[in-house]
Amino acid sequence: MVLKCLLMPVGLLIPGKNKGLRVLFYHRVNSFAFHELGLVSRETTVRETAFERQLAHLARCGYRSVTVDEFEKMRTGKQAIDPKAILITFDDGYADNLECAAPLLKKYGFTAIVFVVTDMIGGNNAVWPMSDAEEFGRMMDVQALHQWVSEGHEIGSHSCSHPNLTTLAMPALKHEVSASRAYIESEFKRSCTAFAYPTGDVNDQVSGAVENAGYSLAFTTRSGVNKAQAQPFRIDRTEVSASDPYFIFCLKIRGVYDWLGFRDTMLYRNTLRKTYTLFARKNRTTHKVTT
Repeated sequence: MVLKCLLMPVGLLIPGKNKGLRVLFYHRVNSFAFHELGLVSRETTVRETAFERQLAHLARCGYRSVTVDEFEKMRTGKQAIDPKAILITFDDGYADNLECAAPLLKKYGFTAIVFVVTDMIGGNNAVWPMSDAEEFGRMMDVQALHQWVSEGHEIGSHSCSHPNLTTLAMPALKHEVSASRAYIESEFKRSCTAFAYPTGDVNDQVSGAVENAGYSLAFTTRSGVNKAQAQPFRIDRTEVSASDPYFIFCLKIRGVYDWLGFRDTMLYRNTLRKTYTLFARKNRTTHKVTT
């Protein structure tokens, strides 16, 4: 939070903020104790009280949620961009999306789309590094997802198994994006046109595979709003996380942090990974020498 406060003045000085279609990007909404969650969930979890305050703010400011189809009509110019339109998204498909987030969405008149990892439906996140204990990392099962849809929400694909798609050979890449879409359409009897890149990793080969699989839109984790005619397979989103107090959320909605989108480019991500690898290697070498 301290870093976000320090970066805030830069965003306030940048003109032309918030002119476009904004997509909010969540993972989890729950009230589990901090110590009960794994390291990743501690940051990606928004507390129910905070989530309700955020929705109340959106409603008070006149925002309305849109479907993927309406979002696409605005993006392509078939429908005028509504400055108060907002698309609410959830990645992974956690059970708390239905149990905790959905009632609050209904209370304030909003809908959302969840991007599910199809191989993990009905399971938990135990296969991931820094996961939660089984009871705290549950994913929605098929019945829960049907209820999610029945309440007016949408389902998109987040791949079959949540890999870094940029590291896969083409056969595996095609399977991840195509099989997940096929499952969703078969099980829920509705078109699946939206995809969210696992961990936000995307390059031209990955976006091309997603397009060839029949999707209309694909969402990144890059910060920013989307202008008319924005690249359909590189849609920007605004992440909301545990370290966003209310005033930071309000500033994010205003576009104050959109300029930080450079952090989610592949160049930036790969540079960080190389730095972490070198740092870890140096630490291992130092440990061997000192012991």
